[in-house]
Amino acid sequence: MVTRRTFLGAACSATVLSGCLGDETDSDEQAKSEGDDSEADDGPGYETHLDDLESYDPVDRTGESEVEIVVAPGGDHRFDPDPVMVEELATVTWNWPESGYEIYPLESPDPCGWVGDDHGTGHSWEFPFVGKYEIGCTTSDGEEFSGVMFVVDAD
Repeated sequence: MVTRRTFLGAACSATVLSGCLGDETDSDEQAKSEGDDSEADDGPGYETHLDDLESYDPVDRTGESEVEIVVAPGGDHRFDPDPVMVEELATVTWNWPESGYEIYPLESPDPCGWVGDDHGTGHSWEFPFVGKYEIGCTTSDGEEFSGVMFVVDAD
């Protein structure tokens, strides 16, 4: 039996590997040799979608090294807080009421990282990449919901 997590993990791995293994094109090499600085080297090298922050009113947890997110508080199918904004490398811990829950990335700027968890009643992760993360959850009764987390620079 293939679970959603297994399928998503395989699909993401294939996508990541195809992107990570790609060669520079001739035009990229030519632009570098000609001194074209149209691409700024100070960015993360991927689309962060932090401009979406303006469309949300996230709970600001920047400045905290550890952030807890409660999964399905009071039996409601949601995350608390949601949406939330944390600093990069803060430890984010999700806690849920019983085993059988699964959390997983729906959208993530991290090209080679977090895949979620479906064991026990909690999971922690440090997010080293700045960006917007859409996180999905399947409850023990099979219901699904999602939430949004923004990881921002510590500066």
